[in-house]
Amino acid sequence: MPKARFENIYRDLKVKILDGTYAYQTFLPTETELTASYACSRNTLRRALSMLSDETYLQPIHGKGVRVIWQKQSHEILGSLEGLESFHEYAERNGLIPFTEVKQFDAITCTAALAERTGFLVGDQLIRIVRIRGLNGVARQVDHDYLLSSAVQGLTEKDAARSIFSYLENTLGMRILTSKRQITVELASDEDSSYLDLGPYNSVAVTESNSFNSEGIMFEFTQSRSHPMTFCYNVISKREAKQV
Repeated sequence: MPKARFENIYRDLKVKILDGTYAYQTFLPTETELTASYACSRNTLRRALSMLSDETYLQPIHGKGVRVIWQKQSHEILGSLEGLESFHEYAERNGLIPFTEVKQFDAITCTAALAERTGFLVGDQLIRIVRIRGLNGVARQVDHDYLLSSAVQGLTEKDAARSIFSYLENTLGMRILTSKRQITVELASDEDSSYLDLGPYNSVAVTESNSFNSEGIMFEFTQSRSHPMTFCYNVISKREAKQV
């Protein structure tokens, strides 16, 4: 499924904000200049700008233009709870070299206990994957993935070692739309300690997510267990205007 034109513009502008082409506190080129540059309509451009504004990369200033308000953070590892990105996209954005080692890849049937934990239905055919994810040669995360077999047809262990999201989007044409997340801190398990060099830490940050495609089908449940030294996420908050 080809991406809509506004999504391509959104992605291109976002890259230019992240790499400093459009620096913090500067104004974007005018709407006229941008529509000419992207050969698009004003409505298409405004939709892309609206998405970036919603994610607090940009802020429209009445009578002046659109100002860049995204600022690079000092912490070396930074994710966003608002967006959906793969581990490889996350690493690339932070200027790091990712690696993935697949420890387990098998087909299972969803049990009652697993259904309660993941949100899949009892009897669903699933693919269970355990992966070690690393940055710059150091293991930093253990992923336990459960994927609905009917939604990820043809997925192989090699695909899991590269990027599951890339396979789903680029090979199957799936549009990954939303994810529900829960973040907790837990004592490290024996598995965590065996895969991650925790040093003085005895705990890991645990992110559990249920991901849905554009058809509203939950295709994935993932539990990511992350090293505390590299777990740093931000969240975007907005205050609604109050009537005085």
